[in-house]
Amino acid sequence: MAVNIYLGSNVIKYNATPAGNIAAGGTNVCAAYVGTVQVFDNCAVANTNVQLQYTGNYAGNATGVIVENPLNNFTLAGQPGATGTLTLYTPTYPGSGYTCTSGCPDVNPKSIAYTFPASGTTIINSTRSGGLNSNVPNGTVNVTTNFSGATEGVEVTSSVSNSGTITAAEGSSYSFTITYAVNSGWTGTITDPGGGTSGTYILSGSIPAGTTNLTVSLNATVSQVTYTLNAGSFNYSVTSGQSGVTFTAGSLSPSSQTKPAGGTYTFTQSGLAPISPYQWDSGPITTYTIGGVGGKLLSDTMLSTYDGQDLVPTVTGTMSVASTSSNISSSGYSCSNNACINGNTSQQIWYAGSFPTTIYTNSNLTTAFSGSNQYYKLQGGGSLYINGSGYATYYSCTSFLTLFSNTSYASTSAGACSGGLSDNYYGDGGTLSTSSYIYNGNDGCAGASNGYISDGSIWVQTNSSGQVISTSSC
Repeated sequence: MAVNIYLGSNVIKYNATPAGNIAAGGTNVCAAYVGTVQVFDNCAVANTNVQLQYTGNYAGNATGVIVENPLNNFTLAGQPGATGTLTLYTPTYPGSGYTCTSGCPDVNPKSIAYTFPASGTTIINSTRSGGLNSNVPNGTVNVTTNFSGATEGVEVTSSVSNSGTITAAEGSSYSFTITYAVNSGWTGTITDPGGGTSGTYILSGSIPAGTTNLTVSLNATVSQVTYTLNAGSFNYSVTSGQSGVTFTAGSLSPSSQTKPAGGTYTFTQSGLAPISPYQWDSGPITTYTIGGVGGKLLSDTMLSTYDGQDLVPTVTGTMSVASTSSNISSSGYSCSNNACINGNTSQQIWYAGSFPTTIYTNSNLTTAFSGSNQYYKLQGGGSLYINGSGYATYYSCTSFLTLFSNTSYASTSAGACSGGLSDNYYGDGGTLSTSSYIYNGNDGCAGASNGYISDGSIWVQTNSSGQVISTSSC
């Protein structure tokens, strides 16, 4: 039984054998019903396409007025394996003002059988022939674009079809397709004269006499795309070292860098200074990763893939206690001179920095020296006064005293020169007159009193500390 399906008063499908297509305009329908009865079912398989493409070109100078039916690139959609026949018609053109050349415009064949492919699109062809010359003068339309709000070639770009020029008979139609876009690395919108922002604008009209120059104004609102790289937290892999204990914590500044792709990000690193008494034996060496990928730098080219990532520093190295070794006397003495004169330097000590400081009995500076509030001779000169906690203060001293026997002490120089010359004193010089200090005993602890001391030839005057303040002959 034949069933007709109507769109208005037009039959759009005839259910005969073989089955035909249901089409509303150029769009195929995969299922149709009369009441509740399904009379057409092509829904099980996706439609494929058949596309008409004309080959060849028309001759003459007025090809723009030739109208083909169907138009070039006309496309049918249907079920794979379905067949049909496409009917083409003789192209039309204005009845006056034009002359055929090489024959009048035509296409052949005008009936083309087709089969819808299993997938994709099948191309069917018809060949153009003949041509048309205009009996009226040609006109030329030139089209260019102009951007406001952006620089073409930097933030935005555009192009015009037909290389921006159409030359054809006066009164014939022209149509230019203007495409426009925001360039990579920028974001925003472009508005064409029609208010559209789709990226395509059609400019059409009739060709006037002579040459006409037209400008399509495009308004752009764009900004550069930027990416943010953050300063990450430090990782440490330091042998015998700990952040905040043996060295200062590392830091990066600023907290982030926002740059366009291709720009340069720059971070500044600080910290990692050794904390006394520790020192870096090797390192610190800092390497950097972004997103787990190594080989990165504090300053480098920003990439779009860095957006939202952290620049993570990792510090490696080896640390130890920065100690200095020396020797002191094995026992303490009552004064600095006594230690320097009579002490040895057989006991090893360690310390950090310079005196005054705490001294230790081991190179790691973990065990403080147990002092006795006495003076100890220091290797290389001088002495250390070391308290019970091991805190040592440096003092200068003399390590040798000269005995001056057969001397006399008096409150005046004359009295000393005429004295009995039965006293013994000690000086830090080779002679009485070249000594800077005069002491009562050979330990150098107690200085001579205020007065005069003479060996019968010369005299020296001392203050209350035994310091020589003047000298002369008797």
